Amino acid sequence: MIKRLIGLFSIPSYALLFLCMLLQGMAISLSAPFLSIYFTEQLGVSVGVFGVFLAVTLIAGIWVSILIGKRSDLGLNRKHIYIVSTLCNALAFSGYLLIKDFTFLFIYMTVFTALGAPGMPQLFAIAREAVTKSQSTDHSFANSTLRSAFSLGFITGPLFGTLLLEAVGFSGIFSGTIAIFLLVAFLVFAFLKSNVELKTSGTGSPAQSVRLHQNRSILFPFLILTLLYIAHWMSSLNTALFITNNLGGTTTDVGLVSSICAALEIPFMIMLGLLGSKYSNRILMLYGAILGGAYYLVVVISGEMWQMLAAQLLLAFFVAVISAIGISYMQDLLPSMPGYASTLYSNSSTIGRLVGSLVGGGVASIVGYRYSFLFCFVLVSVAAIMLVVSERHSKNGTQKLAV
Repeated sequence: MIKRLIGLFSIPSYALLFLCMLLQGMAISLSAPFLSIYFTEQLGVSVGVFGVFLAVTLIAGIWVSILIGKRSDLGLNRKHIYIVSTLCNALAFSGYLLIKDFTFLFIYMTVFTALGAPGMPQLFAIAREAVTKSQSTDHSFANSTLRSAFSLGFITGPLFGTLLLEAVGFSGIFSGTIAIFLLVAFLVFAFLKSNVELKTSGTGSPAQSVRLHQNRSILFPFLILTLLYIAHWMSSLNTALFITNNLGGTTTDVGLVSSICAALEIPFMIMLGLLGSKYSNRILMLYGAILGGAYYLVVVISGEMWQMLAAQLLLAFFVAVISAIGISYMQDLLPSMPGYASTLYSNSSTIGRLVGSLVGGGVASIVGYRYSFLFCFVLVSVAAIMLVVSERHSKNGTQKLAV
């Protein structure tokens, strides 16, 4: 593994991209855990209104990402797209410092967070092109290692955010987030070489011919990832309340469960990247779905905290698969369109987060926190069945795209 890591980081720009991914994870997680508190306590809006705010900004980001994703594969400079997106993210968080009226903040944030949304998929697309240009075929390992950097940043960010919040208040975490995004933009501007010569390995026509709703070989994987992410976000929404209400746990137990899962995700991502050279991404996705389904069944029958803690081993593997292997799964289906493929993956995650958060609360209110996990099991089972039957469609669709 050490040899493969050395080879990976010897690829031009990869170490820089790894650092940018780490910083981006820190930037987002620095303030994300505290946004609901800021909106309800500082701006005086309800939790429901805050949910609408999140939904609208996420939907706007999906639309802009799709728009930019296809065009980036036809020749737009990915470096410039990423810099502009990162600066827009910095401008978005500046709104929290400058705008105190919720209506104006809503409009402002919708515009700038949407313009910042293409940044993450473009970073993965830049990495894909860098690995391809180096003649390496270790794409799964490159993606999983890159994704682990984001997870590492997401673990450390809230720690610094808590310190800033206590020392300076909300202005501290928002200023810190802005500073990190500006640092990332500077690093990319100063040290990342432009890769416009890697427009596409052929003509631009494949990007124009792909229509998600018309191409089964792309639609199936997109729906599979969306279902898996819906299940994940539904369970994430209800886990804390399940622990405190059904298992009699404390907030300390909630934090312990989250920490164990987060700590296990990173080594699992690295391990899955290594396995990517031996097994297809579809097979790894299937294993992840099976273990994810096993996790939800364990939760349904669990009656003690130790069972919930032990089950985090299954959940961590499931999350690692959809986070690290999912993007390679999409990119391998559209090898000449890394921008569009990465955007499809990113949007499946965003849609999953949106739908899972909205549906999760409703299902739990009807059947209870425990049995809401049965709904997650059903979603994962459907995704697993789709993975089993989708291989033939993926092969046929890939052959058509290659013509």
